Amino acid sequence: MNSIIKYFSINFENLADLKIDFQIIQQINKMHRADRIELRNQLFERAALLEEKKNGDQIVRWLQNCFQIIDKYSFRFNNVYFSPGREIKETIAKLLHHAESSVDLCVFTITDHELASQIIACHRRKLKVRIITDDEKIKDNGSEIYKLKQAGIPIKIDHSHYHMHNKFGVIDNRIAITGSFNWTYTATKHNQENLLATTKFEIVKQYKDEFKRLWDEMFEF
Repeated sequence: MNSIIKYFSINFENLADLKIDFQIIQQINKMHRADRIELRNQLFERAALLEEKKNGDQIVRWLQNCFQIIDKYSFRFNNVYFSPGREIKETIAKLLHHAESSVDLCVFTITDHELASQIIACHRRKLKVRIITDDEKIKDNGSEIYKLKQAGIPIKIDHSHYHMHNKFGVIDNRIAITGSFNWTYTATKHNQENLLATTKFEIVKQYKDEFKRLWDEMFEF
């Protein structure tokens, strides 16, 4: 964050016409909503310090340019996907492939070998990976849960006559995925399914909180 503020300050005069440095773009892109709010607050504080050297109109234009750059390069999306077809599966695989810090999955069943391999790849990249799944579905033919456990991924299950029927995940604490889609070949090839992927802060936070609640009350597998 300090490097972004320093970059904006050094380029005070020509920020509107500047080709933004790729490293600055990457730093902005990785920010969560709370980080962006803090960045804006610190830019206001920097603007107050600049009042001794710059006039008010210059400072206002500078702040406007700063905020436009932040908005332009902030990472956000809200998309819906449908099956049958590979669209949902490829979207999940891509999100897992590009994950950088953490993957929390709360999924009824996982029998899709390709998606399981992507989860293991995240674990091998030293990401924090956790899975919650249904205690009965781990016994299904083709279940990948034992393989995921053997890879060293922490897994928790319910102990209930009813199902842990959720199908959602939180990636890097800033992307939530949810919908009817089970992580199976049948869901990809034959079923009418849907998946929502969103970076909307309020939704992501609710899923993060629910994952934590379930993780705390579920049982180690």
